Amino acid sequence: LLPAHRAFCKSKMLSRVVKEHQEKQALFREAQERRKKAALASVSACTGALVDSLNTGVEKAYDNQRRLDRETKLLQSQSSKYVKQTTQWLSLIEGFHKNLKSLGDLEQWAKTIEADMNTIVATIEFAYRGPDEVGILHSGGSDKPSPLPAR
Repeated sequence: LLPAHRAFCKSKMLSRVVKEHQEKQALFREAQERRKKAALASVSACTGALVDSLNTGVEKAYDNQRRLDRETKLLQSQSSKYVKQTTQWLSLIEGFHKNLKSLGDLEQWAKTIEADMNTIVATIEFAYRGPDEVGILHSGGSDKPSPLPAR
């Protein structure tokens, strides 16, 4: 073959190789673009699922927090009522205790007065009758009526 013809064939062959390469590149770019779109769709779906999952968890946490806040307020209210009621009970018990103590003091006072009165009666009997008769009366040996009223 002639060198011009050979150069023409090489040129044509080179041109065909370049064209095939460009076609392969175009197909590769198209495939790459399809994979890119598929990957973006998958990532978008995954991101949406993750966001929905997180939102569900956040929503649940928020609902739990609101429920805890309500229950905390209710507990504080009930605790406050309990403290007031307990304070009233303690005040009532303290008053009852003071009244019981007063009754005990009154009983002790009455016993002291009774002992004092017995001492006064014994002293008056001793002064009125003398030591011999008082001793006999207390031993139970006399039939003589006492001018003092019997106890």
